[in-house]
Amino acid sequence: MKASHKKLAAELACDYHVASNNSPWLLKLPVIKQVNFSEHVQELMEEGPRQIDSDTDTQAFQCTGKASDMTLIDALARRKSSREFSKSALDLQKFGQLLGLSNGLRNKVGNANDSGRNAPSAGSLCSCEMYVLALNVADLEKGIYHYDVGAHGLKQLKLGDFKEWSKRMLLLQSELCDSAAFIFLASNQGRLRSKYGPRAYRLGLLDAGHVSENIYLVSAALNLAVTATGGFIDDELNNALGLDGVDDCVVLVLAVGEPAGA
Repeated sequence: MKASHKKLAAELACDYHVASNNSPWLLKLPVIKQVNFSEHVQELMEEGPRQIDSDTDTQAFQCTGKASDMTLIDALARRKSSREFSKSALDLQKFGQLLGLSNGLRNKVGNANDSGRNAPSAGSLCSCEMYVLALNVADLEKGIYHYDVGAHGLKQLKLGDFKEWSKRMLLLQSELCDSAAFIFLASNQGRLRSKYGPRAYRLGLLDAGHVSENIYLVSAALNLAVTATGGFIDDELNNALGLDGVDDCVVLVLAVGEPAGA
């Protein structure tokens, strides 16, 4: 990249960040303080998790017990990024535990957000969606899926072996394609923006960060290798998932699988 292009990109990044600053004049608008109680916001909070319309069924995970006897302190101590993956297939139910404990429902009460999520979110709007690219998961066809929170299962979007596509077109770190699966964290910016305006940009990144840390901690408890990366081609990935890249956009990719030697 030319020096002039780098400078322009840096300036745009600064403008993007500054545009999300809260202004002091907001303190002078009493109506702002009532936004949490507005009818529109209450409706957003009561909406159930996203469901994808398609002709395919959702492959539900079995309801299993706790992930392990490992304490939180031990999980924090073991939490790390690892790029060394085994060639062994990832157990489907273990994968389901990882997804559910990271960003699933705490209690199976209908299909509403108010049943509680395993990850905090700005305004209880649950902005972080999880999509999956299965490369080597036992009893799961290779392809792209959406994690259906309400059903605790995977909704099939596209079948196929996308490993070479990931290497050539998607990731800047092709060695991560030796993992068993990718978890794509997508931010529902449109949902956040309807309440928070430009501030949604920051809050969406924070929401995804909470889910990402859960993925790391649960992976430690399940003895899985995991690493996160922001090195991906945004338009290529958003288009593959059917996201517009503005109101819905991937903000982080995590590679996961059995650790090398397993």
